[in-house]
Amino acid sequence: MQEQRIQNLHELSGENEEHKVSSDKYLTFWCNNQLFGIGIGQVVQIVHMMDITPLPDFPSYIKGILSIRGELTPIMDLRLRLGQQVSDYSERTCIILIRIDSRSFGLIVDAVNDVETISPQDICPPPQQSDHKANYLIGIAQRTQVILLLDVDYILSEKEIGEIIDVSNQTECP
Repeated sequence: MQEQRIQNLHELSGENEEHKVSSDKYLTFWCNNQLFGIGIGQVVQIVHMMDITPLPDFPSYIKGILSIRGELTPIMDLRLRLGQQVSDYSERTCIILIRIDSRSFGLIVDAVNDVETISPQDICPPPQQSDHKANYLIGIAQRTQVILLLDVDYILSEKEIGEIIDVSNQTECP
């Protein structure tokens, strides 16, 4: 069933006009018993969990790097980034590859759920936050479960992105 969902994602993210991605499609996934969604246009690929090369002196939510298609990709545990507790990885744990500032990043999530069509009128704005830590929450949708919609462009601050890119660029192989 997971393979069929991944196949559906590949079809939706295809380049030809026949499979053009609509802005109301979201990849939904589980993280600490909460359902989240990312706009399908922000998703590059989904890969099974694999061994990650740790890097010293990174924030705890950056688990390390993977070499994917010849590119060294920083991998972030989304559960830790959202301030939740550490959890063991299971056979359903996977990595969602995304693009931030034209650079690949990986998000470790508990499990991919589905691709959902959520129209803009079905999205409620998130509650106002007093600090800037929740700028990545762009909306809330109600289905059989509440879905928190993320904008991955804001999951890391510009400073964090710069630091991660600087270190991963230093580890690039010729």
